[in-house]
Amino acid sequence: MIPKLWIPLMVSALGGALATASVVAWPSAVSAKPAAAAPAGGKALTRELRLAPDGLRWGIPLQLVAKLHDDAFDADYVDRLKAAQPGPEMSALDAELADKKALLRRTKIEFGTTPTGLDQGPLKGEYSYNNGESLAKIQLSGGTVRYYFFFGDKLWKAYDEYKLGPSSKLGTSWEDAVKSLSTLFGGAPQMLEADYSIGRSFPEAVWMTNTVHIRAINRDYQKIVAVAFADRGVQESLTKHRPNKLVDPSAMDRSVRDAINRDPKPSGPPPKTDSKAPAKK
Repeated sequence: MIPKLWIPLMVSALGGALATASVVAWPSAVSAKPAAAAPAGGKALTRELRLAPDGLRWGIPLQLVAKLHDDAFDADYVDRLKAAQPGPEMSALDAELADKKALLRRTKIEFGTTPTGLDQGPLKGEYSYNNGESLAKIQLSGGTVRYYFFFGDKLWKAYDEYKLGPSSKLGTSWEDAVKSLSTLFGGAPQMLEADYSIGRSFPEAVWMTNTVHIRAINRDYQKIVAVAFADRGVQESLTKHRPNKLVDPSAMDRSVRDAINRDPKPSGPPPKTDSKAPAKK
């Protein structure tokens, strides 16, 4: 078994863009497990990536994801709480910590049979309705926003948003970001253009490992590059996981549509006429 040293990917390479407990990490040595062959959706990397905080894995419920972040926040606040003076200062820190812990649970959205306000934003296409899906959001250290996506309360995707700009280690442009991520992931991606017919709203760069499907998403109009890490098995079988479609509330009832579109011409043969009748003058 090859020993592995798990190194914070985004913290070390992107200058603290994410908290240490909320990053993707990979082993310094190549895993003994070979990468799978690359499907049409992307190119396989030769090393595996792992999501953090420690213990985060596909298939766990929201409450466990939140508990992992609780532990990470506790670790982040240890020194500050030790240095705080008893009284208002410590109370303020306790309240701040409690608010951070509550955020992930408080932001849960379930995609049932009622449309949500997210349909008007850039996350449209990252979820479906009436298939047991939900999401929750958390603010990470460094300003990064992460969304967790669930099927039946089982984690299958993490979606991180990174601001582009002069101070960003991803650079100031989409091209800079793809180049930086290619270096970090250890391989070039497959580049895909936006295709609204299949629900791809933005240009994407796609990478693969044995277990993780990775998409960098070009939200250039917001100067944001999002990076989505998904369970590869789920990502490649989304049609199976999403059999139901949301009923369009503005769609016309079928019986009404049929009545409106009914052919006004009478059915059956035309009426017979008496050819021997005298012509009218």
